[in-house]
Amino acid sequence: MTGEHTPTSTSSDLNLKAPLLPLHDPVQPPRTPFTLKSILTLKNFYVILGPLLSLIICLFVNLDAPASSRKMLALIAWVFCWWVTTAVPLPVTSMCPLFLFPLFGIASADSVAHSYMDDVITLVLGSFILALAVERYNVHRRLALKVTSVFCGEPLNPRLMLLGLCATTFFVSMWMHNVAAAVMMMPVATGILQRLPPPPEQSEVVNKFSRAVVLTVVYATPIGGISTLTGTGVNLILVGMWKSLVPGAKPISFNTWFFFGFPVAILFLVCFWCIVCLLYVRKTSARALSSYLSKAHLKRDLEALGPMSFAEIMVLSVFGLLIILWMTRRITDDIPGWGSFFHGPCW
Repeated sequence: MTGEHTPTSTSSDLNLKAPLLPLHDPVQPPRTPFTLKSILTLKNFYVILGPLLSLIICLFVNLDAPASSRKMLALIAWVFCWWVTTAVPLPVTSMCPLFLFPLFGIASADSVAHSYMDDVITLVLGSFILALAVERYNVHRRLALKVTSVFCGEPLNPRLMLLGLCATTFFVSMWMHNVAAAVMMMPVATGILQRLPPPPEQSEVVNKFSRAVVLTVVYATPIGGISTLTGTGVNLILVGMWKSLVPGAKPISFNTWFFFGFPVAILFLVCFWCIVCLLYVRKTSARALSSYLSKAHLKRDLEALGPMSFAEIMVLSVFGLLIILWMTRRITDDIPGWGSFFHGPCW
Protein backbone atom coordinates (compact mmCIF):
# COMPACT_ATOMS: atom_id res chain seq x y z
CA MET A 1 0.00 0.00 0.00
CA THR A 2 3.02 2.25 -0.07
CA GLY A 3 3.07 2.41 -3.84
CA GLU A 4 5.95 -0.13 -4.30
CA HIS A 5 5.33 -2.91 -6.81
CA THR A 6 6.88 -6.36 -6.66
CA PRO A 7 8.03 -7.93 -9.90
CA THR A 8 5.36 -10.64 -9.76
CA SER A 9 2.46 -8.31 -9.04
CA THR A 10 -0.14 -7.73 -11.70
CA SER A 11 -2.33 -4.69 -12.19
CA SER A 12 -5.48 -6.70 -11.44
CA ASP A 13 -4.07 -7.98 -8.14
CA LEU A 14 -3.12 -4.46 -7.12
CA ASN A 15 -6.56 -3.14 -8.01
CA LEU A 16 -8.31 -5.80 -5.93
CA LYS A 17 -6.07 -5.15 -2.92
CA ALA A 18 -6.16 -1.39 -3.17
CA PRO A 19 -8.00 0.39 -0.33
CA LEU A 20 -11.33 2.00 -1.06
CA LEU A 21 -10.12 5.23 0.54
CA PRO A 22 -6.61 6.70 0.29
CA LEU A 23 -4.40 6.07 3.29
CA HIS A 24 -2.60 9.38 2.90
CA ASP A 25 -3.82 12.82 2.03
CA PRO A 26 -3.34 13.55 -1.68
CA VAL A 27 -0.70 16.08 -2.60
CA GLN A 28 -2.40 19.43 -3.00
CA PRO A 29 -1.36 21.55 -5.98
CA PRO A 30 0.09 24.96 -5.13
CA ARG A 31 -2.58 27.60 -4.67
CA THR A 32 -2.63 30.44 -7.14
CA PRO A 33 -2.98 33.96 -5.71
CA PHE A 34 -6.48 35.46 -5.78
CA THR A 35 -6.81 37.97 -8.62
CA LEU A 36 -9.59 39.47 -10.69
CA LYS A 37 -8.40 37.43 -13.66
CA SER A 38 -8.97 34.19 -11.73
CA ILE A 39 -12.66 35.11 -11.38
CA LEU A 40 -13.28 36.24 -14.95
CA THR A 41 -13.06 32.80 -16.52
CA LEU A 42 -15.27 31.12 -19.07
CA LYS A 43 -16.36 28.45 -16.58
CA ASN A 44 -17.50 31.03 -14.04
CA PHE A 45 -19.39 32.80 -16.83
CA TYR A 46 -21.24 29.56 -17.59
CA VAL A 47 -22.08 29.18 -13.89
CA ILE A 48 -23.69 32.64 -13.88
CA LEU A 49 -25.32 32.12 -17.30
CA GLY A 50 -27.77 29.51 -16.00
CA PRO A 51 -29.42 31.68 -13.32
CA LEU A 52 -29.20 34.68 -15.67
CA LEU A 53 -31.19 32.92 -18.41
CA SER A 54 -33.71 31.84 -15.80
CA LEU A 55 -34.11 35.42 -14.57
CA ILE A 56 -34.55 36.79 -18.11
CA ILE A 57 -37.29 34.27 -18.85
CA CYS A 58 -39.12 35.06 -15.60
CA LEU A 59 -39.03 38.81 -16.25
CA PHE A 60 -39.50 39.18 -19.99
CA VAL A 61 -41.12 36.02 -21.39
CA ASN A 62 -44.89 35.96 -21.48
CA LEU A 63 -46.66 32.67 -22.11
CA ASP A 64 -50.34 32.13 -22.73
CA ALA A 65 -50.33 29.62 -19.88
CA PRO A 66 -50.30 29.52 -16.08
CA ALA A 67 -47.45 31.25 -14.25
CA SER A 68 -46.00 27.88 -13.27
CA SER A 69 -45.33 27.17 -16.98
CA ARG A 70 -43.04 30.19 -17.24
CA LYS A 71 -41.25 29.18 -14.04
CA MET A 72 -40.79 25.67 -15.41
CA LEU A 73 -39.34 27.05 -18.66
CA ALA A 74 -36.92 29.18 -16.65
CA LEU A 75 -35.85 26.20 -14.58
CA ILE A 76 -35.30 24.09 -17.72
CA ALA A 77 -33.12 26.83 -19.21
CA TRP A 78 -31.04 26.98 -16.03
CA VAL A 79 -30.47 23.23 -15.78
CA PHE A 80 -29.98 22.80 -19.54
CA CYS A 81 -27.31 25.51 -19.60
CA TRP A 82 -25.36 23.87 -16.80
CA TRP A 83 -25.80 20.45 -18.35
CA VAL A 84 -24.50 21.46 -21.79
CA THR A 85 -21.62 23.62 -20.59
CA THR A 86 -20.67 21.37 -17.62
CA ALA A 87 -20.25 24.53 -15.58
CA VAL A 88 -20.75 22.38 -12.49
CA PRO A 89 -20.32 18.60 -12.24
CA LEU A 90 -23.13 16.63 -13.88
CA PRO A 91 -24.17 14.90 -10.62
CA VAL A 92 -24.62 18.32 -9.01
CA THR A 93 -26.69 19.52 -11.98
CA SER A 94 -28.88 16.44 -11.77
CA MET A 95 -29.68 17.28 -8.15
CA CYS A 96 -30.66 20.89 -8.93
CA PRO A 97 -34.42 20.19 -9.26
CA LEU A 98 -34.37 19.01 -5.66
CA PHE A 99 -33.97 22.62 -4.47
CA LEU A 100 -35.03 24.59 -7.57
CA PHE A 101 -38.56 23.15 -7.73
CA PRO A 102 -39.41 24.33 -4.18
CA LEU A 103 -37.53 27.62 -4.78
CA PHE A 104 -39.64 28.41 -7.87
CA GLY A 105 -42.83 27.20 -6.19
CA ILE A 106 -43.40 24.46 -8.76
CA ALA A 107 -43.52 21.53 -6.35
CA SER A 108 -42.79 20.80 -2.72
CA ALA A 109 -39.48 19.40 -1.61
CA ASP A 110 -41.24 16.29 -0.32
CA SER A 111 -42.78 15.39 -3.69
CA VAL A 112 -39.52 16.05 -5.53
CA ALA A 113 -37.59 13.89 -3.08
CA HIS A 114 -40.10 11.07 -3.60
CA SER A 115 -39.46 11.28 -7.36
CA TYR A 116 -35.72 10.92 -6.79
CA MET A 117 -36.27 7.69 -4.84
CA ASP A 118 -38.93 6.27 -7.14
CA ASP A 119 -38.94 2.47 -7.49
CA VAL A 120 -37.75 2.79 -11.11
CA ILE A 121 -34.76 4.92 -10.01
CA THR A 122 -33.95 2.41 -7.29
CA LEU A 123 -34.05 -0.39 -9.86
CA VAL A 124 -31.54 1.46 -12.04
CA LEU A 125 -29.31 2.11 -9.02
CA GLY A 126 -29.36 -1.57 -8.05
CA SER A 127 -28.45 -2.72 -11.56
CA PHE A 128 -25.49 -0.30 -11.67
CA ILE A 129 -24.24 -1.52 -8.27
CA LEU A 130 -24.45 -5.09 -9.56
CA ALA A 131 -22.52 -4.09 -12.70
CA LEU A 132 -19.75 -2.55 -10.57
CA ALA A 133 -19.44 -5.75 -8.52
CA VAL A 134 -19.33 -7.94 -11.64
CA GLU A 135 -16.68 -5.74 -13.24
CA ARG A 136 -14.52 -5.43 -10.11
CA TYR A 137 -14.10 -9.20 -9.68
CA ASN A 138 -13.81 -10.09 -13.41
CA VAL A 139 -16.91 -12.28 -13.36
CA HIS A 140 -17.83 -11.09 -16.85
CA ARG A 141 -14.43 -12.07 -18.25
CA ARG A 142 -14.61 -15.56 -16.77
CA LEU A 143 -18.14 -16.00 -18.11
CA ALA A 144 -17.18 -14.76 -21.58
CA LEU A 145 -14.11 -16.99 -21.82
CA LYS A 146 -16.09 -19.99 -20.61
CA VAL A 147 -18.96 -19.53 -23.05
CA THR A 148 -16.72 -18.59 -25.99
CA SER A 149 -14.49 -21.63 -25.41
CA VAL A 150 -17.58 -23.86 -25.47
CA PHE A 151 -18.80 -22.31 -28.74
CA CYS A 152 -15.33 -22.04 -30.28
CA GLY A 153 -15.26 -25.52 -31.72
CA GLU A 154 -12.33 -27.82 -32.38
CA PRO A 155 -11.02 -27.03 -34.97
CA LEU A 156 -11.81 -23.35 -34.81
CA ASN A 157 -15.22 -22.26 -36.11
CA PRO A 158 -15.33 -18.43 -36.38
CA ARG A 159 -19.13 -18.38 -36.74
CA LEU A 160 -19.63 -20.32 -33.52
CA MET A 161 -17.08 -18.11 -31.73
CA LEU A 162 -19.04 -15.01 -32.74
CA LEU A 163 -22.23 -16.73 -31.58
CA GLY A 164 -20.66 -17.39 -28.17
CA LEU A 165 -19.56 -13.78 -27.85
CA CYS A 166 -23.04 -12.66 -28.98
CA ALA A 167 -24.75 -14.88 -26.42
CA THR A 168 -22.52 -13.77 -23.55
CA THR A 169 -22.92 -10.07 -24.32
CA PHE A 170 -26.66 -10.58 -24.78
CA PHE A 171 -26.98 -12.33 -21.40
CA VAL A 172 -24.94 -9.74 -19.48
CA SER A 173 -26.88 -6.87 -21.06
CA MET A 174 -30.18 -8.48 -20.07
CA TRP A 175 -29.64 -7.84 -16.37
CA MET A 176 -27.75 -4.56 -16.29
CA HIS A 177 -27.72 -1.30 -18.21
CA ASN A 178 -26.48 -1.76 -21.76
CA VAL A 179 -23.85 0.98 -21.38
CA ALA A 180 -22.32 -0.79 -18.38
CA ALA A 181 -22.54 -4.13 -20.20
CA ALA A 182 -20.75 -2.72 -23.26
CA VAL A 183 -17.98 -1.26 -21.08
CA MET A 184 -17.50 -4.65 -19.39
CA MET A 185 -17.58 -6.78 -22.53
CA MET A 186 -15.37 -4.63 -24.74
CA PRO A 187 -12.15 -5.74 -22.93
CA VAL A 188 -13.15 -9.33 -23.73
CA ALA A 189 -13.41 -8.43 -27.42
CA THR A 190 -10.11 -6.55 -27.39
CA GLY A 191 -8.51 -9.55 -25.65
CA ILE A 192 -9.46 -11.67 -28.66
CA LEU A 193 -8.19 -9.01 -31.07
CA GLN A 194 -4.84 -8.76 -29.28
CA ARG A 195 -4.08 -12.34 -30.33
CA LEU A 196 -4.38 -11.31 -33.98
CA PRO A 197 -1.64 -9.50 -35.95
CA PRO A 198 -1.58 -5.67 -35.96
CA PRO A 199 -4.04 -4.10 -38.42
CA PRO A 200 -1.35 -3.16 -41.01
CA GLU A 201 -0.20 -6.81 -41.13
CA GLN A 202 -3.66 -8.38 -41.24
CA SER A 203 -5.05 -10.07 -44.29
CA GLU A 204 -8.47 -9.07 -45.55
CA VAL A 205 -10.07 -12.15 -44.01
CA VAL A 206 -8.57 -11.51 -40.56
CA ASN A 207 -9.43 -7.81 -40.75
CA LYS A 208 -13.06 -8.58 -41.49
CA PHE A 209 -13.22 -10.96 -38.52
CA SER A 210 -11.74 -8.24 -36.27
CA ARG A 211 -14.53 -5.90 -37.31
CA ALA A 212 -17.09 -8.60 -36.64
CA VAL A 213 -15.81 -9.09 -33.07
CA VAL A 214 -16.19 -5.39 -32.25
CA LEU A 215 -19.59 -5.12 -33.94
CA THR A 216 -20.78 -8.16 -32.02
CA VAL A 217 -20.31 -6.41 -28.67
CA VAL A 218 -21.63 -3.08 -29.96
CA TYR A 219 -24.88 -4.49 -31.35
CA ALA A 220 -25.53 -7.48 -29.07
CA THR A 221 -25.56 -5.11 -26.08
CA PRO A 222 -28.64 -3.04 -27.06
CA ILE A 223 -30.35 -6.17 -28.41
CA GLY A 224 -29.95 -7.84 -25.01
CA GLY A 225 -31.23 -4.67 -23.36
CA ILE A 226 -34.60 -5.17 -25.04
CA SER A 227 -35.23 -8.37 -23.06
CA THR A 228 -35.73 -6.98 -19.56
CA LEU A 229 -36.68 -3.79 -17.78
CA THR A 230 -33.16 -3.38 -16.41
CA GLY A 231 -31.50 -3.83 -19.79
CA THR A 232 -31.75 -0.21 -20.86
CA GLY A 233 -32.97 3.06 -19.44
CA VAL A 234 -35.57 3.50 -22.20
CA ASN A 235 -37.56 0.54 -20.87
CA LEU A 236 -37.61 2.02 -17.37
CA ILE A 237 -38.61 5.43 -18.70
CA LEU A 238 -41.56 3.81 -20.45
CA VAL A 239 -42.62 2.07 -17.25
CA GLY A 240 -42.37 5.33 -15.30
CA MET A 241 -44.41 7.22 -17.91
CA TRP A 242 -47.02 4.45 -17.98
CA LYS A 243 -47.37 4.59 -14.21
CA SER A 244 -47.71 8.38 -14.08
CA LEU A 245 -49.88 8.89 -17.18
CA VAL A 246 -52.20 5.92 -16.65
CA PRO A 247 -52.29 5.46 -12.86
CA GLY A 248 -55.35 3.19 -12.89
CA ALA A 249 -54.00 0.79 -15.51
CA LYS A 250 -52.33 -2.54 -14.87
CA PRO A 251 -48.63 -1.91 -14.11
CA ILE A 252 -45.91 -3.29 -16.36
CA SER A 253 -44.17 -5.92 -14.25
CA PHE A 254 -40.78 -7.49 -14.83
CA ASN A 255 -42.35 -10.72 -16.08
CA THR A 256 -44.81 -8.92 -18.35
CA TRP A 257 -41.99 -7.12 -20.12
CA PHE A 258 -39.78 -10.23 -20.19
CA PHE A 259 -42.35 -12.41 -21.93
CA PHE A 260 -42.79 -9.66 -24.54
CA GLY A 261 -39.19 -8.49 -24.97
CA PHE A 262 -37.20 -11.74 -24.70
CA PRO A 263 -38.61 -13.51 -27.80
CA VAL A 264 -38.24 -10.32 -29.83
CA ALA A 265 -34.64 -9.89 -28.65
CA ILE A 266 -33.78 -13.51 -29.48
CA LEU A 267 -35.15 -13.01 -33.00
CA PHE A 268 -33.11 -9.82 -33.43
CA LEU A 269 -29.96 -11.54 -32.11
CA VAL A 270 -30.23 -14.45 -34.53
CA CYS A 271 -30.82 -12.07 -37.45
CA PHE A 272 -27.85 -9.93 -36.41
CA TRP A 273 -25.56 -12.97 -36.06
CA CYS A 274 -26.56 -14.22 -39.52
CA ILE A 275 -25.90 -10.79 -41.06
CA VAL A 276 -22.48 -10.48 -39.39
CA CYS A 277 -21.47 -13.97 -40.50
CA LEU A 278 -22.67 -13.25 -44.02
CA LEU A 279 -20.75 -9.97 -44.30
CA TYR A 280 -17.57 -10.60 -42.30
CA VAL A 281 -16.87 -14.35 -42.16
CA ARG A 282 -15.48 -16.13 -45.21
CA LYS A 283 -14.94 -19.80 -45.96
CA THR A 284 -11.20 -19.33 -45.46
CA SER A 285 -11.59 -17.53 -42.10
CA ALA A 286 -11.11 -20.68 -40.03
CA ARG A 287 -7.81 -21.54 -41.72
CA ALA A 288 -6.56 -17.93 -41.51
CA LEU A 289 -7.42 -17.60 -37.80
CA SER A 290 -6.44 -21.08 -36.60
CA SER A 291 -2.82 -20.06 -35.96
CA TYR A 292 -3.91 -17.17 -33.70
CA LEU A 293 -7.11 -18.38 -32.04
CA SER A 294 -8.08 -21.80 -30.77
CA LYS A 295 -9.87 -23.45 -27.89
CA ALA A 296 -6.47 -24.03 -26.26
CA HIS A 297 -5.80 -20.27 -26.24
CA LEU A 298 -9.14 -19.55 -24.59
CA LYS A 299 -8.64 -22.31 -22.01
CA ARG A 300 -5.19 -20.91 -21.23
CA ASP A 301 -6.70 -17.48 -20.59
CA LEU A 302 -9.38 -19.05 -18.43
CA GLU A 303 -6.81 -20.98 -16.39
CA ALA A 304 -4.80 -17.76 -15.95
CA LEU A 305 -7.72 -16.32 -13.97
CA GLY A 306 -7.21 -19.09 -11.41
CA PRO A 307 -9.93 -20.77 -9.37
CA MET A 308 -13.03 -18.81 -8.48
CA SER A 309 -12.52 -16.67 -5.40
CA PHE A 310 -15.01 -16.28 -2.58
CA ALA A 311 -15.89 -12.80 -3.84
CA GLU A 312 -16.70 -14.14 -7.32
CA ILE A 313 -18.90 -16.86 -5.86
CA MET A 314 -20.77 -14.34 -3.74
CA VAL A 315 -21.26 -11.96 -6.69
CA LEU A 316 -22.65 -14.80 -8.80
CA SER A 317 -24.87 -15.89 -5.90
CA VAL A 318 -26.26 -12.37 -5.46
CA PHE A 319 -26.62 -12.09 -9.24
CA GLY A 320 -28.64 -15.31 -9.41
CA LEU A 321 -30.74 -14.40 -6.37
CA LEU A 322 -31.49 -10.98 -7.83
CA ILE A 323 -32.68 -12.53 -11.11
CA ILE A 324 -34.96 -14.91 -9.20
CA LEU A 325 -36.41 -12.07 -7.14
CA TRP A 326 -37.01 -9.97 -10.25
CA MET A 327 -38.79 -12.85 -11.96
CA THR A 328 -40.94 -13.86 -8.98
CA ARG A 329 -42.03 -10.48 -7.62
CA ARG A 330 -45.32 -10.89 -9.50
CA ILE A 331 -45.73 -14.15 -11.40
CA THR A 332 -49.21 -13.98 -12.97
CA ASP A 333 -52.56 -12.36 -12.25
CA ASP A 334 -53.70 -15.51 -10.42
CA ILE A 335 -50.38 -16.38 -8.76
CA PRO A 336 -49.02 -13.52 -6.64
CA GLY A 337 -45.30 -13.37 -6.06
CA TRP A 338 -43.34 -12.28 -3.04
CA GLY A 339 -44.31 -8.66 -3.73
CA SER A 340 -47.75 -9.37 -2.28
CA PHE A 341 -46.22 -9.55 1.21
CA PHE A 342 -45.55 -5.81 1.00
CA HIS A 343 -49.13 -4.89 0.01
CA GLY A 344 -51.16 -6.20 2.90
CA PRO A 345 -52.28 -9.80 3.55
CA CYS A 346 -51.48 -12.21 0.73
CA TRP A 347 -54.37 -14.61 1.47
